[in-house]
Amino acid sequence: MSAAPDLLDWVRGLVSVAFVLFLPLLIIGTSLRGLVTDRDFMLSGFRDYDVAATTGLDDPQLQRIADAFVAYFQAPPGQIQMQVTAFGQSRLLFNDREVAHMEDVQALIQFFLRMQLIAGAVVALRLIVALVFDRGVVSLGRDMLLSTLLMIALIVLVGVASAIDFDGLWTRFHQIAFRNDLWLLDPTRDYLIMLFPEPFWLAATIRMATSVALQTLLVVVVGAGMFLSPRFFAGRGG
Repeated sequence: MSAAPDLLDWVRGLVSVAFVLFLPLLIIGTSLRGLVTDRDFMLSGFRDYDVAATTGLDDPQLQRIADAFVAYFQAPPGQIQMQVTAFGQSRLLFNDREVAHMEDVQALIQFFLRMQLIAGAVVALRLIVALVFDRGVVSLGRDMLLSTLLMIALIVLVGVASAIDFDGLWTRFHQIAFRNDLWLLDPTRDYLIMLFPEPFWLAATIRMATSVALQTLLVVVVGAGMFLSPRFFAGRGG
């Protein structure tokens, strides 16, 4: 007689755990998607770090490059390459090492973009469970607050590490994310580094952290409202 309710409770608990773990991936994936598809952010970086002077590429070519990167991050697995004119000489934009590294970067970005979609499905499933089976929103609010604890810990960890040694953090990230040394490029001759110098990546990291923090704050506010509102109204009623 109790087998069905027990199974339902087990499934609801599993969905809750998945929600707590996957909501941060939804937030990270959403922030990352906004970053890698933002053509204007790339172009502003090209202007701010005087990329035209270091690469010999004019503005129309830099705009074409920004468009190519936005498309590449959302395209099927493949290579990014184009013919450009730099300092009056026609050449391929990237060498073989840079092209191979960008394949790794594309795969990593698309992994997180896929995880964003999966996480979105998990969040939708948790909302369905809340609407159909939960008696109120208290448990959903609790799960949201638990999930944000993970995000807050991550934000603090990345923020402190970046403030102490961004270079070391950036190096460690590459060592963990990639199983080769193709990311070790020469900023004096490799156009991938000339286009996206280290200050660009610091700005990108700050943007990602800010986006994640704002979304996390929103989830905290909504989750706290769900978790506390029944208790608040019950207290006032008493």
